[in-house]
Amino acid sequence: WTGRPARGRPEPAPPMRFATLDEWLRWQQQLHTTSIDLGLERIRTVARRLELLAPDCTVLTVAGTNGKGSCAALLEAMLRPQARVGAYTSPHFTRYSERVRIDAREADDDLLCAAFEQIERARGAISLSFFEYGTLAAMWAFRERAVEVAVLEVGLGGRMDAVNVWDADAAVITSIGIDHTEWLGHTRLAIGREKAGILRPDRPAVCGDPRPPESLLDHAARLGARLRRLGVDFHAEPLDGETWRYRARGGPDWTLPQPPGLPGAVQLHNAASALTALAAVGRCEEAPARTALATVRLTGRFQTLDDPVDTVLDIAHNPDSALNLARNLRRYRPGRPLHAVFSALRDKDVARMLAPLCAFFDSWQLFEVDSARAMPLDTLSALAEACGLAGAAAHDSLAAAAAAARRRAGRDGTVVVFGSAFTVGAYLALAAQPAAEIGS
Repeated sequence: WTGRPARGRPEPAPPMRFATLDEWLRWQQQLHTTSIDLGLERIRTVARRLELLAPDCTVLTVAGTNGKGSCAALLEAMLRPQARVGAYTSPHFTRYSERVRIDAREADDDLLCAAFEQIERARGAISLSFFEYGTLAAMWAFRERAVEVAVLEVGLGGRMDAVNVWDADAAVITSIGIDHTEWLGHTRLAIGREKAGILRPDRPAVCGDPRPPESLLDHAARLGARLRRLGVDFHAEPLDGETWRYRARGGPDWTLPQPPGLPGAVQLHNAASALTALAAVGRCEEAPARTALATVRLTGRFQTLDDPVDTVLDIAHNPDSALNLARNLRRYRPGRPLHAVFSALRDKDVARMLAPLCAFFDSWQLFEVDSARAMPLDTLSALAEACGLAGAAAHDSLAAAAAAARRRAGRDGTVVVFGSAFTVGAYLALAAQPAAEIGS
């Protein structure tokens, strides 16, 4: 079965297994034996049956320990004036459709349900993970809507991630840090080798890590990938608080606006990496880049709310991203009392995450996020105590933790919500509720 009707013979509409997107998603979460199951054989077989393996569009793949979501958002924003662009990112915060965007609009439920139905018909006896279902659905939707460029964010690692079934026309690796060690290894050398798996022979590759591990460089050299490195082949140089300089060997030398929606020096590395990837596929234009940098926004990347007190949301979930959060707090909230609302997943190195942040906060409000991978509250509290966190308090719900942080912050302080995308997503959902339900 090919997934497409024979020419001239319309295919009858198949009966839908489920009528709503929520029903499809609940079923997918129960279908596979594990939530994370790396490997390409299952998804490649189903993608072949759906005729998705050779997409009629340019494919840009983005991997990295931190920064890949920001880089993907920058690529999407810069491409929008030039092409019909599809973007596939994960995880979502409050709506599943955030993961699949076409021309900067979330895919509608009907399109996703139709994609899932086609995948269900094609997979036969093959069991797919939740992420594999979503990845196939995104590529099916992009084909149906005739996108010209697909931006694909790797979920975990690179080499064995579902996204890596597709050969990228240009691949970006934003950074290499210590995270997901259970699946990727415990050293930058091991993790760099896994992320380098998205590179392809004689195709452009971009590395936005200023100190890439030798394993990444060696793999690129053995493959014959056309690697372009930050600090060697292209550069990102801050000029003042509002502008920065992008220059590339044999390419442009531009003064550009710093993206206000993606603050922090590391975001210049992501922006420069995105520009270099676009240059590699012939789509690097100054005007779209300038507009995108001035306007791009991204949920959970030092995102600020007035809700009702000054609030910062950040998905910082590993030691490197926690250090970047500390730098941003020092720069953008100097001298303000800070109050943490924190929860994390059990596979994270929480002690190393908290180390650069211990001295920043006047209080810590802890809770257990609603996830099968959540770190239990008693474990979180024990780690907080071992790290010597000032004023750490455990709460039985996010609502209680948020209310306590807001009371402590008052008019002069800032609430900082961080620890994972699940933490930020839960807070956004809570903030959308009536104030009486949240507390003050």
